Amino acid sequence: MDFSRYEPYESLILRVFLGLTLIFWGYEKLALPKLADTYIKDYQGFMIIDVKLFLLIFGIAQIILGAMMIVGFYSRIPAAFLALMAIVTIIIPGMIILKDVPHFAYAFATAGGAIALFIRGSGAYSLDAKRLKKQQFREKMAKERDRVSH
Repeated sequence: MDFSRYEPYESLILRVFLGLTLIFWGYEKLALPKLADTYIKDYQGFMIIDVKLFLLIFGIAQIILGAMMIVGFYSRIPAAFLALMAIVTIIIPGMIILKDVPHFAYAFATAGGAIALFIRGSGAYSLDAKRLKKQQFREKMAKERDRVSH
């Protein structure tokens, strides 16, 4: 079976699902006060700022980065952030605190998807693609003006 006609949608699918993951994680940090207790218990030894401030900053950042990812605006930045977050989740609670890596198996899939998006980029259906087309058009017009003026 030939799936090549679906390749233009690959980055779009990754962006939407991974972006929604970021948005849900950010919402969770902002909307669930019980989460602060979990973070205090699990990450207190690794925190350099107050846990509630951490949850506020990262909750807002995750929602913004998730939205950036979904619309395809500099998608590699939130993809790198998400991959790093997933890897930290595997290491700190998975290996160090709870020593229960299978419990955090979702983080492996998330890291893999985020790394794939980081490598692939935003793809055809994104603000990055529109921005690139505009830039290429401007460069083409500038070359045309230079050619005509000489």
